[in-house]
Amino acid sequence: MRRRILAAILSVTAISIILFALPLAIVVRQLVDEDAALRVEREAVLAAREVPADFAENLDPVELPENNDGITLGLYSSEGMLIAGEGPQQVEPAVREALGNRIIDAELSGSRLVAVPVAANEQVIGLIRAEQATSASNRRSRNFLALLGALALGVVAIGALIGAVLAGRLARPVRRLRDAAVELGHGNFAVDVPASKIPELDEAGEALSVTGRRLDDLVSRERAFSDDASHQLRTPVTGLRAALETELRFPREDPQLVLREALEDVDRLEATITELLSIARGPHTTNAAIAPDDVLDEVLPRWRSRLVREERALALHGAGHVPAVLGNAACLTHVLDVLLDNALVHGAGTVSVRIGVQPEVVTITVSDEGPGFTTADGSPQQRSEAPRAPRASTHGLGLPLARRYAEAMGAKLLITRPEASPQVQIVLRRETG
Repeated sequence: MRRRILAAILSVTAISIILFALPLAIVVRQLVDEDAALRVEREAVLAAREVPADFAENLDPVELPENNDGITLGLYSSEGMLIAGEGPQQVEPAVREALGNRIIDAELSGSRLVAVPVAANEQVIGLIRAEQATSASNRRSRNFLALLGALALGVVAIGALIGAVLAGRLARPVRRLRDAAVELGHGNFAVDVPASKIPELDEAGEALSVTGRRLDDLVSRERAFSDDASHQLRTPVTGLRAALETELRFPREDPQLVLREALEDVDRLEATITELLSIARGPHTTNAAIAPDDVLDEVLPRWRSRLVREERALALHGAGHVPAVLGNAACLTHVLDVLLDNALVHGAGTVSVRIGVQPEVVTITVSDEGPGFTTADGSPQQRSEAPRAPRASTHGLGLPLARRYAEAMGAKLLITRPEASPQVQIVLRRETG
């Protein structure tokens, strides 16, 4: 690209020089010729002034002035015969017209001729013939043209230098755009094109950066959906499979019971997939006033039965009338599912769900009697406003998933006690209307 830009600039420069230099060369040539003719005419006029009026009758020879321009002068009578100076014995027919009281300027055989009439008592009594070789004016023309050509070459050199600088300045941001596009194609969405102070290229770079961020967000959501789906669908699918296998081994009298239970589980799976897709495709959900009691009544029985099968208990504290909160029932259900699943799989002992009502918020705290959240070196994870799964965390994808659900409905998820008997708290805003 740099070569093409440089070639384009040099082409424009060369065409501009040609369009300007050719007319200028013609004008210079004409000016040089006119100047040479004026020089010869001036010498002829000066010589005519020094010719005596009685040169035809006077026997004294006429002396014509000398010059250093290579101009030869000749004095001719009214009959066109050479009397003094240099020149042909008989004046040329073209020059002879000066006897009609005219100044003649002509070029013959490589010479410039000027004839000036000599007058006395208002009568033309002869003429001065001045001659100069055109080689002198041609030499001056060549010198001027050579100077013009040197200037043209200088302009081309300056144009080449400026073109090289501009080509580099234009090519660098374009190469950066190309490299950013290649990186984007290879999956690196964190492209950042430096500003080039060229508005059009800067706009293209900004558009490429925005596209990279959008693609990164899209791919992150798709990855989050696949991770969330694998986490959230594992337990209900396992439960559905266990129910069907149990029914095959110990069939009940009414075979439709297991089918209806399986359909309910399938409905829950479909609803879970729809909710996961909705959260993955948009950072926020539609929030409204919801009753935490209703969500707990739907979630806790399912997990109580699973805990009972593991010979563990589920205790609810602070039950009673719980005021409405702002949120999303589906998201709250998934947050509770994640926390209770963590307590079942990674915790120990009794799982407690505690409801707390404060003037502005309602809190739901899930705890168990397990070892808590530990990092790879066994040290407890510090309390944070936005819990993140530590390296080699025993709780896998659960906490980041629960955090995304909580943020999607405008709530917070806090690890209030990461050590033994861990506690995770869901903070929901109370409805103020």
